[in-house]
Amino acid sequence: MEEPFIGAAEQDALREVVASKELWRGTSGNFAARFEDAFGKHVGRRFVHAVSAGTAANETALAGCGIGPGDEVICPPCSFIASSLSAVALGAVPVFADVDPRTLLITAEAIEKAITPRARAVVVVHLWGQSADMDPILEVARRNGLMVVEDCAQAYDVYYKAKKVGTLGDAACYSLQQSKHITSGEGGIVTTDDAEIYKRAVLYANCGMPWYRYDLQPPRPEPVGGVETRGHFGFGHNYRISELQAAVAFAQLAKIDVFNRRRRELVQVLEEELADAPGISLAHVYPDTQSNFWAYPIWLDTARLRTGPAEFHRLCVQRHGVGAGPYHEVNYLEAVYQEMNRARRTSVGCPLPDYVRYDPGACPQAEAAAKRLCMVGTHHALAVEDMRRRGRAIRDTASSLA
Repeated sequence: MEEPFIGAAEQDALREVVASKELWRGTSGNFAARFEDAFGKHVGRRFVHAVSAGTAANETALAGCGIGPGDEVICPPCSFIASSLSAVALGAVPVFADVDPRTLLITAEAIEKAITPRARAVVVVHLWGQSADMDPILEVARRNGLMVVEDCAQAYDVYYKAKKVGTLGDAACYSLQQSKHITSGEGGIVTTDDAEIYKRAVLYANCGMPWYRYDLQPPRPEPVGGVETRGHFGFGHNYRISELQAAVAFAQLAKIDVFNRRRRELVQVLEEELADAPGISLAHVYPDTQSNFWAYPIWLDTARLRTGPAEFHRLCVQRHGVGAGPYHEVNYLEAVYQEMNRARRTSVGCPLPDYVRYDPGACPQAEAAAKRLCMVGTHHALAVEDMRRRGRAIRDTASSLA
């Protein structure tokens, strides 16, 4: 790779921050503002607000869309749990909608079945760095008055019909966690073209204080008893990104094209090695989309191979030293259901209506598909030969079982 994953550029940016002696973003922030401006130009969004973590971005994006207690947020069951628990944090109710078993991506048909009079938003997770089929999803959402939040934590520079995902819905959220396409260790981003969504997001992520950018005028705080106040205009967490995080993210963004090329190269090598592997199906990509894989999904013909993802991974590692990990856990969806039921018991939000279920059988397509799924990391720091060795290990293990 032409540029190191993390190297001199990040170190120089950090030294600049330390020399400034201003490590927090303050009312604007040097690197925070520079990163927001650069990211907005990169993705093509008017308003960008950087926050402290990807999970904070999920929650802030929903808050920016006006989601609150009692609202229902339709989510896919196949995602990092922040995609659904962020709704719980707002007192809202996550409602799972089933997925396309070829991709584990949420579908318009499943969203429509999950809509009730209390539904206010849908979270579309572009899992793996693959685009969901957005046109029918947007049509269903608009027809039913739903806000659309695109979860692009794993989907930087992914395209749907020549448009970047993250620019199609009302708002989008991204993660800067270590494994993502660019990283600041932890961090997140909220983007939108709607000034009101942006302003609500800033209030929510900044303790209710309107530190707006983009020449948007904040409200003027009224003195209380003759005493000037800071001006807290709503409830909000402190989800501010630090200047240290923003400096690293800014340096990383300048490298993203290099990183993307390496990821595409790694995927090409993996697909070449697995093209004829028995009992293995490669990623299903929708027409008119361009993926940028965060990780690459492979699908096991469990009847032919007579084994599931966890055992297949164990055999790969045992025989070749590398493998294809199961999708987080063999029973990942059951674990999500358990977490959501726990949140239901302990949350201070609204009680669940009877029709909302977090039990096995709630999303049968997702539950069946997840038990055939392995994933292979495609991080741009990985050497091409390491990916080739991993692909051969998967192919040879499958050949021995078929």
